[in-house]
Amino acid sequence: PVRPTRLLQEGDVISLGDRDLTVMHMPGHSRGSICLHDKDRKILFSGDVVYDGSMIDWLPYSKITDYVASCQRLMDLVDRGLVEKVLPGHFNIFGAERLYRLASNYIAQAGFCHKVSTCAMRSIASIALRITNPRVSS
Repeated sequence: PVRPTRLLQEGDVISLGDRDLTVMHMPGHSRGSICLHDKDRKILFSGDVVYDGSMIDWLPYSKITDYVASCQRLMDLVDRGLVEKVLPGHFNIFGAERLYRLASNYIAQAGFCHKVSTCAMRSIASIALRITNPRVSS
């Protein structure tokens, strides 16, 4: 197998011959979350950043403020007409309108109560992670 010489970074382009995918750093779900954007075909490979379901931001390495900023970037992609189809890491493919709604709903719900419940879930997840893998440090 070929090993990359460095990690992918924001703006890197992965050439697949018939298409180019631009790396977009979209932290929030995790620190290293990315989307891959096919500008020519207006396709977004969103991975775990956004999918047609509840966006998870309570993991030990999730960060709500980063997720809000990433959601704003996703909405901007739609506003600029750069995305028509989203291929997520989970569930079904969806379009730009649903992407915009998912991102804007997340931002609207990222208020104080959401942050408190997220902090509690993150603490529980962190404790569970330490119990199941004692070598993991915070």
